[in-house]
Amino acid sequence: MKSLICIAISLALATGCTRVPSTPETHSALMLPPKPSTQPATPSAIPTRTLTPTSSPTPTPVCTDKYGRVEVTTYPGFVLPEQIPVRIYFPPCYAQDDQRYPVLYLLHGFPFDESHWGDLGVDGLADEGIGSGTWPPFIIVMPRQPEPLFTSSDGGPGSYEAEIVEGLVSYIDRTYRTDICPEARALGGISRGGVWALEVAFRHPNMFDIVAALSPALHMNYARPPYDPLVIVRKDRPLPGNIFLSAGDQEVQFRAKVEKLSNILEEIGIPHMLVIGSGGHDAELWITVIQDMLNFIVAGWSCCEEPGCMKDSPEDDFRVQ
Repeated sequence: MKSLICIAISLALATGCTRVPSTPETHSALMLPPKPSTQPATPSAIPTRTLTPTSSPTPTPVCTDKYGRVEVTTYPGFVLPEQIPVRIYFPPCYAQDDQRYPVLYLLHGFPFDESHWGDLGVDGLADEGIGSGTWPPFIIVMPRQPEPLFTSSDGGPGSYEAEIVEGLVSYIDRTYRTDICPEARALGGISRGGVWALEVAFRHPNMFDIVAALSPALHMNYARPPYDPLVIVRKDRPLPGNIFLSAGDQEVQFRAKVEKLSNILEEIGIPHMLVIGSGGHDAELWITVIQDMLNFIVAGWSCCEEPGCMKDSPEDDFRVQ
C-alpha cells in the first residue's frame, strides 16, 4: 500500500501537478501586446485662422451746401493796438474740405464800414457764381478801415497800407486756408477805399496781382508823391498784372481822374480794363458794376490751376481753420 502511494506521487510530479514558477525570460517571451484603451482619444486642438475684417474706406463726404457762410470777427491790429472788425465770406463747403482758396479783399468807402460790400450784394453774387460753376470758390475778406488811418494817412509805415500788408493779410493767411500766391490774391475798393486799393496794390504787386477800384476818389486824394497812384504808375517799377477801373458817367470829378489814370496806363503799355457805368456816386451805380468787377477778378485767377502753385501758409502760432 505504501508502495502505491509513492507511485501516485511520482506520477503527479511527472505530469506537472506542481507549478514551477517561470523565469523572467520565459514570462517576457509570452507577454502579449497591451489591448488598446477603450477610452476615446482626445483629439489635438487644431489652430483656427482668425480673419481680420477689412475696413471699408471712409467715403468722402458729399457737400450739399448751396450757400456760403459769413463770419463777423476781429483781427489784432498791427498799426493800431486794438482788435479790428472784419467780415469774411467763406464759399460753400469750406468747412468740409482741406483745399486752399483764392482771396478777394474788399475795402469799403467813406463813411461806411465792413458791412458796405454785403449791403451791395456781393455775398449773393458770390453764391450765385460759385453755385452755378461759373466761378471757382473763393474767400472774400471785408475789413473795417479804422480811423484815423482810413482818412488821415496816405501810405508807408504807420498808415493803412502797413495795416493791410503787415496786419490784415498776414493774419488771414495764418488763420485760414488761403492760396498765398499773388495771382490768387485780389484787392478792391470803393471811393476812398478804391484809392487805398490802388495805392497798396501798385506798391505791392508781389502781394496783389489783381486790383479793382470803383469810383476811386483820386481827385480828393492829397497823398505825397510816393503814395499817389497817379504818380506811382509813372515809376519804372512792376505793377499788378490785372487792373480794373470804373466810374459813373454822372460823377464828373471821379470819372475825370479815373480816365486820366487809364490814359497813363495805356501810354506806358499796361493792360487794364476801364468800365464807365451809368449813374452817380452811389450804391445804384456800384451794384451794376460789381458783377463786371468780379468777372474780371476771377478771370485773373490763373495760379490756382497750375501744378505746384498752391503754397503753404507761413508756420506760426495761429491755427489754420
